[in-house]
Amino acid sequence: MDSPPSNDPKIPLLPLDDPNPNHNSQINFPSSLESILTSKNLSILLGPLLSTVICLCVNLDGTVASRNMLAVLAWVFAWWLTEAVPMPVTSMSPLFLFPLFGITSADDVAHSYMNDVIALVLGSFILALAVEHYNIHKRLALNITLVFCGDPLNPPLLLLGICGTAAFISMWMHNVATAVMMMPVATGILRRFPTGPDQSVVASNFCKAVILGMLYSITIGGMSTLTGTGVNLILVGMWKSYFPQAAPITFSTWFCFAFPSALLMFLALWALLCCLYCSRSSGQALSVYLDKAHLKKELELLGRSPQT
Repeated sequence: MDSPPSNDPKIPLLPLDDPNPNHNSQINFPSSLESILTSKNLSILLGPLLSTVICLCVNLDGTVASRNMLAVLAWVFAWWLTEAVPMPVTSMSPLFLFPLFGITSADDVAHSYMNDVIALVLGSFILALAVEHYNIHKRLALNITLVFCGDPLNPPLLLLGICGTAAFISMWMHNVATAVMMMPVATGILRRFPTGPDQSVVASNFCKAVILGMLYSITIGGMSTLTGTGVNLILVGMWKSYFPQAAPITFSTWFCFAFPSALLMFLALWALLCCLYCSRSSGQALSVYLDKAHLKKELELLGRSPQT
C-alpha cells in the first residue's frame, strides 16, 4: 500500500526520481536531438566548419597566417550572412579569432578597434542619437523650411530649404544616420498631398523632387566633412598608414578642399530638380496642401524640448 501523504511542506508532492528512466530517455531523445540540431545552431557551426575546411584543404603560396586569415574571413562572413549570432557579436569576433589562429595578438586587435577613425565614427553616431532624442533635426528642418517657404508659396525655395537642411545636418554626422532621421521629416510634409489617382501631376513631381533632393543632398553634404561619410574616414586612416611622414588630413583641411565642390554640386542638383520637377508656376497648385500655417502647426506639435 502507498504511504499516506505527509503534511510536511518541505516534502515534494511528486517524486523527484523517475521510476522508469529508460522509457523516458527513449521518448525524449528525438526531441532533444531536434532541439540541438536547429537551423540557428547549424548556422553557428557553419563558421568553424568552413574555417576548418580552409585550414586543412587550402594551401596558399604565402605564410600560414595568410591561410588562417582566409579562414577567419570565412568564419565571420558565414555568421554575417546567416545572422547566427547578433551582428555586434560577429563584429567583435576578431578579438578572439585573430589570437586563436595566430594572426596577431589580442592587444593589437583591441587597439585597432579604438583608433582615431573608429572613435570619430562612434562619436558621430552618438551625436545623431542625441539630435534625434531631442527632435533637433525636426525643429531645424521646420524652422528653415518656414524661412524658405515664401508667401505665396514658392516651391523652388521650399525645395532649397528642405535639401539645404539635409545637407547641413549630413555635414556634421554620418550620412546614413542623417537619412534615417530626415526622411520622416520629408515624408511628413509629403503626406499632406493626396495619393493615388487623386494626386495631380504637379504634386507628384514635387514629391519626386523632395525625395530625390533629400537623398542626394545628404550624400553631397556628407562629402564636405570627415564625419559626413565613412569613406572620408577610411581615406584618413589609409593616408596615416601609407604616408606617415606627410602632413595629416585634418578636419579643417578637408573642409576647405571639399566644401566648395560640394556647394557647387548642391546648387547644380537644386537647379536640375527645379527644371525637371519643381517650377515656380506650380506654387498656386501646391499652396492648397502646403503653406506656412501647416508648417507652424507641425512645429507647435513638437512642444517644448524635453528637459534633461
